[in-house]
Amino acid sequence: MPALTVIPENRLESMDKYSSLEKRELMDPYTDIKKEFLEIKDDLYSKGLITPFGGNISVRCPDDPGKALVTPSGVYKKFLTPDQILCIDLQGKMLEDSPYKPTSETPIHLAILRARPDVNAVVHTHPVYATAFGVADLEYLPITGDAAMVRELPIVEWTRTGSVESGEIVAGALSNSNYVLIRNHGLFVCGPHLQYASGVTDMIEAICKGLVLCKMMGVNPRVLSAEKVALIQEMMKSHLIQI
Repeated sequence: MPALTVIPENRLESMDKYSSLEKRELMDPYTDIKKEFLEIKDDLYSKGLITPFGGNISVRCPDDPGKALVTPSGVYKKFLTPDQILCIDLQGKMLEDSPYKPTSETPIHLAILRARPDVNAVVHTHPVYATAFGVADLEYLPITGDAAMVRELPIVEWTRTGSVESGEIVAGALSNSNYVLIRNHGLFVCGPHLQYASGVTDMIEAICKGLVLCKMMGVNPRVLSAEKVALIQEMMKSHLIQI
């Protein structure tokens, strides 16, 4: 994860020339991780994986694994700014003053971060094809190398969004996987950093798009043989790739 930002003394001495917003950004110890947070958000938004009010992101603070940065609730995501990203502890307590509230799905993000100390980032999206895959109850098939790498797509049923129960269900499903689809809702992907969580999200949506398109065309897709799937998964191990 990006290192904690250190503000040089000479920068602090010359703060008078900056606006109040610029001062807050310069004094913010999480400037670098917030920059990456917004870059990942922009990438997901540009692909339609998150929407203006749908989907959210969390990431552990680089200086304290007991704290996290999360997207706020009710903010149009295209125009999200660094000062709107919220810092909370893993019980959901706000650690700084803000007019914004954490996303309603914060309990799910925090349940994952508490249950998985190895996880530093969580991405929740509303991908069209992955969601269609779930509601159509399609069979997951190894139609591509990426599909072989992902292996399977676990699915849990929808419960009240942001409830303690939903957090327990999703975190439980992620005890032996890094991704899970909530039927009738969306996708959660977690991992060691934001780029991983975003990249695997993209990967799963592309796989589901292929499966949905095959269904729409009324064809049974030609799949990779068990031998080829095993070869791909062995290649992943040799390249230290874990999806």
